Order: sequence, then structure tokens, then C-alpha cells
Amino acid sequence: MTAPTADRPVQLARYSNALTGLAAGDAWGYQVEFSSYASMPAYPVPAPAGEWIISDDTQMTLALHDALTEVADFDDIEAVTAAIVRHFTLWKLDPDNNRAPGRTCMGSLSNLSAGARWYDQDGAHESAGCGAVMRLVPAAFAPEPYWRGLTALQAVITHKHPRAIVPALLLADAVRHAPERRGRFLEHALTEAERIFDGVSEWLTDPYLADVLAPYRGDVSSVLVEGLNDDVVDILVAAAETLDRLALVDTTEYGDPCTGIGEGWESASAIALGLLVADLATLPENRQISSGNNWGGPQALAWAATSNGDSDSIACIAGALIGAAQTTPDYWRLAGLAPRFEPRYAAAIESASCCLPGDSVVR
Repeated sequence: MTAPTADRPVQLARYSNALTGLAAGDAWGYQVEFSSYASMPAYPVPAPAGEWIISDDTQMTLALHDALTEVADFDDIEAVTAAIVRHFTLWKLDPDNNRAPGRTCMGSLSNLSAGARWYDQDGAHESAGCGAVMRLVPAAFAPEPYWRGLTALQAVITHKHPRAIVPALLLADAVRHAPERRGRFLEHALTEAERIFDGVSEWLTDPYLADVLAPYRGDVSSVLVEGLNDDVVDILVAAAETLDRLALVDTTEYGDPCTGIGEGWESASAIALGLLVADLATLPENRQISSGNNWGGPQALAWAATSNGDSDSIACIAGALIGAAQTTPDYWRLAGLAPRFEPRYAAAIESASCCLPGDSVVR
């Protein structure tokens, strides 16, 4: 079901804030995506001057939105898969797809376009790259009981690996529950990991998630546990330790976000870094030990972009989470940030912000 009528304006505001934050972080980080921390033009990197140029992160997010808003029946997993593959393929062939698209996404979609299914040996690549997570916001806003399965599905269509599936689910969970988990995103991710290990997570008995993953592996538990054991928990713990350390110092002393965590080129470190940045940007006042660590969204995007790793993906994930935590409209404008996106993408973001994934689902 979609959100109840009374809740719908709040959900639309959150979705709009998430999409805007994602695109803003993407454009901010895209300026320096392949630059080392030592060669940054400034610390932090300033916001783009003139038009804000987005990358494949925002393009694929909008493609996923279009796919999920055209599907009439999420229970028809084959139809949902076909819609996502079709829109991702349209992105692949778009002349605007010249912004360093991920090789895994491009290769997997080439295989699927040639007739392979994502779970075939010659289908989606066995990869844990961050392409599985940077685009998932629309799936996180899909209705119950579908959002977990849709999150996994959009991941495995190009990234068929437990280390991609699990981070995608953890990030989608954070985005979906952002207002109540703000400032504690990493804590909740680690709590869910513990629940999975203990066999009490409701993810383990989610029938739609099980149906999505059945062609890949019949046992959801083995997928989730394998993904967590593949350094995902260790990376989340490292990010949580960094959060505790940074909460004690002034923002001017933060340095490279990637230090001790990873560079965000793969799913686990990408979400850990995004959760870290979002935690610091939404830290409740009673947890702000240093008076100099209470900056908000725009400052968080600047820090996320000033990284030694996949700057656009780190910043877009952080921007999506920070935006999703805000329940009132126009958060970014009220926070002092008014990105001027390219006309094509400004219109697409505005259009997407007007409807939630699942609005067209037959009930």
C-alpha cells in the first residue's frame, strides 16, 4: 500500500528532499570524482558554480523511479524486472550517458539486452560495486510489503553479489526510516546486522524478498549472512568508531571521510560513508559533544564530496539520507542550498517528486 492519505504529504516531502539531496550530492562530488584528497581544489570542495552537472548516479535513480511508477502490479516480479531492465537500458543507450558510467552496470545490461536473465551465469556480473546502492532511493519509498524485495531486485539486475545485496537493504532501511533514525543510522544498521546473525530479523521471513532472490539462491538467510560476513560488518564498525571520534572534534578537523573506512567504490564502504556523513549532519543536540560539529545538510555534502574515493556516490547517498530525514517541504532551499541543475534533470527531479513509487499499483 502507499502511504495513508494523512501521511502522503509528509512522504512526498521526504521523497522530494531525498531526490534533491541525492542529485545535489552527486553534482557536488562529481566535480572531483577521480581526484585524490591531496589534490582537492579546496577543503572542503565548494558547491558547483553555474549549472550543477549530475552523473550516472542521479540518472539511474531517475530511471528506477520511472520503472517503479509505471508498474501496475509489484507481485508480478517478471514484469517489474522487465520494467527496471528496460529503463536501465534506455539510460545505457542515452547520449547523456557519457559521465563515467560504471563498467559493471554497462556490462550487466549488455548481457541482459542480449537475452540473458540477471540470475543466469552470463547475466548480471558478480560484483559488489556501489552501483547497486547509489540509485536505490525510489525502492526505499515503495509500499509495504514490497520495498525490501524491490531494493534487492534493482541491485541484482546489475550487481549479483551478497556484498551488494546486503548494503542495499541496509541503506534502503535507513532511508525508509530516516526521520526516526536520524543521528543513529550506523547504530541501527549494526543492530539489524546483529538481528540477522541471531535469526530474529524480519528480513529473513520477508516473502517478497525471498521470491525475488529465489532464482539466485533459495535461502535468504545465507545471502544476508554471507554478505555481512564479507567485511560489511567490519566496515560499518569502522564507520561507527569514526563517528564516535568525530563527534568530539570540530568539523575543521574531520579530514578525509574515507580514512579507515574505504573509498566508496564498492557498496559496503559507500553506504558506511553515507551513513556516517548523514549521522553527523542529523546528530541530535544531546549528542553534539563539540559545539563545532553541528553543521547541517549543505556542509555535510561539502565534506562528503571532499574525499579520496568515489566522491559523487558518497555525497549522493549522504544527501539522500539527510533529505529523507526531513519531513517538511523544500528542506534544501530552507537550509540555504538551491542547486541549479541542467534543465533536463531539474524537470525530471521535479516530476519525480510529485509521485511515490507504487502510486500506480493495482490494489
